Formats: sequence, C-alpha cells, structure tokens
Amino acid sequence: MQGLNNMKFVSILYLCSMLTGQCNTSVITEHEFPTHFDCALAGYKVAHNTLATLDPGKVEENRWVVKFECKAVPIKKPIIPPKKPTADLGT
Repeated sequence: MQGLNNMKFVSILYLCSMLTGQCNTSVITEHEFPTHFDCALAGYKVAHNTLATLDPGKVEENRWVVKFECKAVPIKKPIIPPKKPTADLGT
C-alpha cells in the first residue's frame, strides 16, 4: 500500500433498502479529502443531508438508509521535465 502522502480519499454513497439488504444505487461524490478521517466526518453529514432530501413516505416504505465508504485513491504526480542545461561560455 502506498504512503498516505500519495493518497487522497473520495466518498461513495449508497442508497440501501433494509428490507432487501441491497444497495442498488451508488454515487461517487465530487468531494476529495486529504485524510480518511476528514472523509469519514464529511460522509456522515452528506449521508444525513441526502436522506433528508428523500420522500419520507418512500423512506419508510422501502426502509431506505444512506451508507457511505471512503475510498483511497492514489494521487498522480505531475510529470515535470528536467531543466535544460545552460551553455557555459567561459565568461
């Protein structure tokens, strides 16, 4: 596993039914986090806010919950070409 400095975290939300035990819908949020801790804290807020936007009757009927996970992804380092050598003119 790569070092933490080479990773960032994204949150993935799942809309799950506690009646069926299935999570048929998932969304990768547009947020990126420098640590798992930051991602986890934000995940609870986003899950809460997402559930609050759903129709309460549908939530009750389907026993929906919003779950989330924080997935580590590697940070791609930019390719920086080496500096060009300078000519030493002997001055």
